[in-house]
Amino acid sequence: MKLAYSNEFKIKVLKYLEKVGSVAKTAHEFGVHPSTIYGWKAIGVEGFSRHFASQSDAPIEDLQKRIRQLERENSVLREAAKLFLNNDEAWYI
Repeated sequence: MKLAYSNEFKIKVLKYLEKVGSVAKTAHEFGVHPSTIYGWKAIGVEGFSRHFASQSDAPIEDLQKRIRQLERENSVLREAAKLFLNNDEAWYI
């Protein structure tokens, strides 16, 4: 099974690698296969930092847009429920 590591974790591993200088020691310390670390090393801290920054900005705007859409849908559904239940039976809405 392939594990998915966060970019934050990858950056932490690469910074440790820079400090220690040994892929084998870093792999043992973090429980990551050495070949995985070599792959991350090829991308570099800067590569993961750019990707991490771009990932963290976009979803917030998308989520806020989705929240507004769901709030509008919820409002429409509440009004439809009131009409369907003739307002007298809509005490729980």
